[in-house]
Amino acid sequence: MTKLLICCLLSLFSFAAYAQRFAQYNTGTLFDSFENPSQAAFIPDSSRNIAFNFLIPNFTINTYLQGNTQYTLKSRLFLGKYNNEAITVGQNQYNNALANVNVYLGMLKLYTSVGGRQEIGISYQIKGNGRGHVTDETVALFNGIQKFTDNNYQDIFNNKAFYESFHQFSATYREKVTKDFSVGIKLSLLSGIAYNNLKIDESALNIIDRGTNNPAAGGTADWRLKGIFQSTYQLGKFSKRSLLPTFKNIGLAGSIGATYIAPGGIILQGNLKDLGFIRWAGNATTYTFNNTTRIQGLNTTRREINVSDALTRLIEKMPETKPFTKPIVGRAEFSAAKKFQFGTITYLPTAIISRQVYGYGTAAALVNNVQFGSFGTTVSGIMNEDKLFDLGLQLMYKTPNFEFFIGSEQLNRSMNLYSASGENEDAITKTMSHSGGSIYLGFSFKFGKKIERWKTESYYSNGGEQGPLGKAWRKAFN
Repeated sequence: MTKLLICCLLSLFSFAAYAQRFAQYNTGTLFDSFENPSQAAFIPDSSRNIAFNFLIPNFTINTYLQGNTQYTLKSRLFLGKYNNEAITVGQNQYNNALANVNVYLGMLKLYTSVGGRQEIGISYQIKGNGRGHVTDETVALFNGIQKFTDNNYQDIFNNKAFYESFHQFSATYREKVTKDFSVGIKLSLLSGIAYNNLKIDESALNIIDRGTNNPAAGGTADWRLKGIFQSTYQLGKFSKRSLLPTFKNIGLAGSIGATYIAPGGIILQGNLKDLGFIRWAGNATTYTFNNTTRIQGLNTTRREINVSDALTRLIEKMPETKPFTKPIVGRAEFSAAKKFQFGTITYLPTAIISRQVYGYGTAAALVNNVQFGSFGTTVSGIMNEDKLFDLGLQLMYKTPNFEFFIGSEQLNRSMNLYSASGENEDAITKTMSHSGGSIYLGFSFKFGKKIERWKTESYYSNGGEQGPLGKAWRKAFN
């Protein structure tokens, strides 16, 4: 696949993650405490006071593709050839795609006060978010003009695609303000890696010759696009050095969360996550285009390359290099949970609503966590903004000082994608509401001094004191 095609379809098949979104809610893992800052990572009288992932990445990947191009793109990706049987032309059919990655390379958290149950932490993560809204015809054109039975088409390439990736350096603070109320904040410094945003408002295709009149040209058409494209690097020329943190593309972000245990033991939690922005300055370029170009060789083996080169000519004619500032993908989430105890078995169902702060994106989930001593399993059902349902499964081993978990929020589709990657044509051609893949994995270990409550403590001389938020709360309401 050519370099430009990869850029244009980045949102369709990018594993560059929604990060793991829901299955870690109310698990008390170190990962959970950084993603949902009001959640505790320590257990008094049981845990040691330092939690660390020992630089073993805790990562999450989630991606899906909905639409007629599933078969086509899986065939191209895994078999090296296009199959446009399911694609329609001239019917205004769109394909929705999403890809997100969240990788915590470093997480360190300290328990600093028994009385206020204060926790402070630092983390380093890399995140990527992508979304695409792409027509059938856009994908079909890369395989030539066989599907285009008419000679003239209007507005069949009106696409939208977006992608961002960045480094995130964070500091967190969590405090149990009262017996039933906890608050946490996460403040982050961002360093942008890459940004792409494409919006095509008008388009046209005029087929001049299908190759019958001029076999040497192999199929000729005039292609017109009008729109805007913003990028932080020239198409096909992304430098590996851009992967390193720099001060060129700097941003800030913040998260805040609160957890309240209501009467009846209902656990209510709200989070505003990653509200922030990045000022893209390093090679940030805006292309405003309204151009027509001629494509030849649409029936030859070079058709994919010829379409890619034509797209470059259409987009890159009027570059304007200057910084621009963009918000990052942030989310607002609310959950309600209740714990049930059946002997040695703990059952904790959690209902979650998640909404993207800027732009389009809503999801709902029911997460069922069952704990058998140190072993746990989580079964989740998730409905996303495109009304697509997925079933997830998580396996966990967790003690007060050690935790390991692995899972997928798209279990069936991940198995299908894995099978397709082995060139299994049955898996590639299988009819599904959407294709996708998801996997996440986490690990952390606690060490240091054992946390003991203030009445019996031997390590913390001032452990009975309340934290600053708790003191302010007591002054305000008592």
